Amino acid sequence: MKKKKIASSKIVFWILVVSILLSSSVLIYELQKEGMIKNKYIALAKVIPSQQDRWLSLFIIHEIHDVLPQAEVNIQENPDEGGLWKVTIPVISPQDRQALSNRMIAVFNVMSGFGFYGEKRTHNGTDFYLLFRELSPWFSLEVLTRPRYRVAIVIDDVGYNRNDAELFLNLPQKMTYAIFPHLPLSKSIGEKFHEQGKEVLIHLPMEALDKAQNQNEALLLRSGDSESRIRDIMKKAIDTLPSARGVNNHKGSKATQDLDLMKRLMKVLNENNLVFLDSLTSYKSHAYEAAAELGTSSYSRDIFIDGINSTEYITQKLRETITIAKKKGFAIAIGHAKPTTYKALVAFFNSFDDPEIEFVSLTDIPSSQSKKKENKP
Repeated sequence: MKKKKIASSKIVFWILVVSILLSSSVLIYELQKEGMIKNKYIALAKVIPSQQDRWLSLFIIHEIHDVLPQAEVNIQENPDEGGLWKVTIPVISPQDRQALSNRMIAVFNVMSGFGFYGEKRTHNGTDFYLLFRELSPWFSLEVLTRPRYRVAIVIDDVGYNRNDAELFLNLPQKMTYAIFPHLPLSKSIGEKFHEQGKEVLIHLPMEALDKAQNQNEALLLRSGDSESRIRDIMKKAIDTLPSARGVNNHKGSKATQDLDLMKRLMKVLNENNLVFLDSLTSYKSHAYEAAAELGTSSYSRDIFIDGINSTEYITQKLRETITIAKKKGFAIAIGHAKPTTYKALVAFFNSFDDPEIEFVSLTDIPSSQSKKKENKP
């Protein structure tokens, strides 16, 4: 009887040894197999099918980390919590986005061998990678992309009409609003826009070449004005709009051509830590030049979007704005607080789906001074 028991034990022992050797051979074969992602978790999923879900999920996470070692990979849900695998990556660059896309397509091919179906979807700049098993969702990866180009839209002439102004508060996109500092509604509108988290500029009236355009303009900055008068005008404007981040010119085709006046203005803006946006109502403007010389953070308008009060025209100008941004890295567009402009913006934003473009406030774009710092050796 003893001999039979010993013989049986030896048989069991050798069966175990053979099994281990076979498993090891399969594992080594899978790890060395040509044409497949070489990943130990795939081999383990085949050798130990009882824990296949675990190995396959580890395989996917490993592949994401492998292609994006610095990315913040967040597991939002997992089967232990009663759901599917839900993973998010907050923001990645366009280059990383393409690398991840290539890797996930390879992952889908491997997972198909285990009965899974993979699908990539893109919506509003977000990539979604989905894996289904027998038509049931099993894994999802959501990836946000870092836009490459920035667009700042500045809405001028805010303050004449409360209803027109408040239309723009409904827009969820980041924008900047240039509010008149001298109208009866200016202060209350400025406060409301600030409360809603909107960036505000002082839309400062400046002398135009056409004298008729200068009539009835309060707080008008005129060619030849002294520094003390500029300081007085700016004090009144800031008292009305204390949340303003900067100033841009309303009209001003004559005033902005006065280099000495612009230098005096920039000095006062520096004292109040305000930026300047040259609306470029004259291509002979010295405003941006003076700002650069005096060390004022400044910007210059690229395009007016609503010179014609037509949604078709405005839409075309918005498309041109996107083209400018893709050529130079950013674009600054100026529109006006009019119902037609609002309608055109709503329609444009609702149909716009380009993950490379980000709509930002004016001061989210590098100013003349920040560019100088970047270019220093």
